[in-house]
Amino acid sequence: MRGNWVIPGIIDPHEHLRDLEQADKEDWTSGSQAAFSGGITTVFEMPNTIPPTTNIHNLNLKRTAAGRSLLNHKFFLGVTHDNLSELEFILRQDADDIVGIKIFLADSGSLSAIRDKKIIRQLFSLARKYNTVVAVHTELQDCLENWQRKTSGNKIAFHNEIRNRRCAIQGTELVLKIAREIKNKLYLAHVSTREEVELVRSYKDDNTIYCEVTPHHLLLNETVLDRVGNFGKVNPPLRTAADNAALWQAVRDGTIDLIGTDHAPHTRAEKQKPYPAAPSGFPGSETLLPLLLTAVNKEYLTMNRLTELTAGRAAEIFDLPDRGVIKAGSRADLVVVDKNKKWTIDAAKFHSKAKYSPFDGMEVEGAVLMTLIDGSIVLP
Repeated sequence: MRGNWVIPGIIDPHEHLRDLEQADKEDWTSGSQAAFSGGITTVFEMPNTIPPTTNIHNLNLKRTAAGRSLLNHKFFLGVTHDNLSELEFILRQDADDIVGIKIFLADSGSLSAIRDKKIIRQLFSLARKYNTVVAVHTELQDCLENWQRKTSGNKIAFHNEIRNRRCAIQGTELVLKIAREIKNKLYLAHVSTREEVELVRSYKDDNTIYCEVTPHHLLLNETVLDRVGNFGKVNPPLRTAADNAALWQAVRDGTIDLIGTDHAPHTRAEKQKPYPAAPSGFPGSETLLPLLLTAVNKEYLTMNRLTELTAGRAAEIFDLPDRGVIKAGSRADLVVVDKNKKWTIDAAKFHSKAKYSPFDGMEVEGAVLMTLIDGSIVLP
């Protein structure tokens, strides 16, 4: 393997590995193999599963399911309108594998939107008390419903208008203001617009504001939807070329801390339903690193910045001192990559159960050759 690169194993802060009552979409076995093939060695699993990860009983069900995986993993807890005391119990008594709390301001899977600012404030205060990160999906449900009523289009080409950018911008501004007041750790998931980036940049002096972007929001925009259809349906939506440019600038200047996949598999049959009925999301584990290595080759970012975005900053933000870097005493979670291998993404060959992607057919330059967890080879 002379001439190849060895980099820290990727820490993916944003995965939906399904299982339990959605094992037909993905389970911990298939999701782990997908992660390994993409150089991912640690995942943070989101709570909007069925059942949702909102109490100790459901958390233990998820722990049991995740026991079938070799993949390093931690869990986000989910917020409902009446479970803050349950969350506090877990944080106080049983939080070794808890990486944070996720709050959805828009309906998402098994979790309904939190619309009450009082609950947001109470959650942020609870998180500060236990020094826990709060991750937020910032699109506001009331705003989304308003735009759905106002928008005449009812097909995938209008997804960016129907789930209007203003709903994400307003939600991002709301939680930034509350976090500045309460001084908790705030993690903004999948920012997608220029305006959100500008807001985050203006609040970054607090040093407790963290920001994530996905490869699809960096590299794709709404113009691809005519070609890929519902396979490009995702929340928040693919935006515009101007947003792509603003997000890349934020990657380069440090406003964006992390890149997460938002790996969100569904069955092909579900994605092929008419636009209103098709669920949002698509697999991302296996495309993350090839896409970013391609960006390195195109000089959009450096290899050092790539490893910061995919491993180093996540270890710092989420307090994982034993990984994210290559040094004596750290876990041997490593990826060997051929930075120059040219190939074409073929979703039919994914290890994920979801064998489709808006990146299907894209030529990339850079491939994962080997993935190791704690020194043991898990791929190939």
